Amino acid sequence: MPRAVRDAVARKAGLVLSMNPVAEGRNSPLSLRLETTSGALFVKGVPDVPGRVATQRREYAIGTHLRGLGPAARWQVRIGGWHLVAFEHLDQVRHADYRPDSVDLPKVAELLVAVGQLPVPAGVELRRAEQRFGAYGTSEQLRHVVGGTLLHTDLNPGNVLIGDGAARLVDWGWATLGAPWLDAAAWAVWLVASGHAPESAHAWTRRVPAYRAAHPAARLAYARMSAAMWADIAQHSSAPWAARVSTAAGEWAEHCARSWP
Repeated sequence: MPRAVRDAVARKAGLVLSMNPVAEGRNSPLSLRLETTSGALFVKGVPDVPGRVATQRREYAIGTHLRGLGPAARWQVRIGGWHLVAFEHLDQVRHADYRPDSVDLPKVAELLVAVGQLPVPAGVELRRAEQRFGAYGTSEQLRHVVGGTLLHTDLNPGNVLIGDGAARLVDWGWATLGAPWLDAAAWAVWLVASGHAPESAHAWTRRVPAYRAAHPAARLAYARMSAAMWADIAQHSSAPWAARVSTAAGEWAEHCARSWP
């Protein structure tokens, strides 16, 4: 880091006692745990270019409104060609286990219920679900995902932390406005990818009242768009997990088609 960036962090964080890279779940060029005289911080940084900064600024802004459902945002710095954000560091946590026999599943369901009740932060630029899925659905399908609920949208288990008897969500950079049941529907795909039969995934998502209230036609429309999106991701990715999730999304869409009409 340039000296100006280090000095700016020191002014925000205070005396830094130790610094350790964070490798697991890393999605930023800079990802650190800072131990300071006022406590531990998780710091992320990206080069100050429009596309990357916009996502990180969104994550920071939402982090000021999470009410304990994710790490609280502490400060941000934009200097020397870098944009850095700091969040409270959650100690003694682990990534969620989505496998069928996991004790984490009720906690994740409770988390999605609570997240669905968060107010939309004022002044935060958010894409809409119909924009996110615009390339994968018809106008008839897209109308089902329209809504004004704050959504996380990336329910991979690496973004869900378990600790102190509760689940919390991290990495809100892809937060979106849409129908209130969409996060639960996105979770269903990851459940199938983690070994659940579609019927089991359906049972868990039904613990979220918003999903339970959604019309089966809306669920089917989303499932088909999600399958198309994941097929596109898998086609352009060499990561084994992408193909696995794409297969799961297809299985989930087939299950929704069998369930309705």
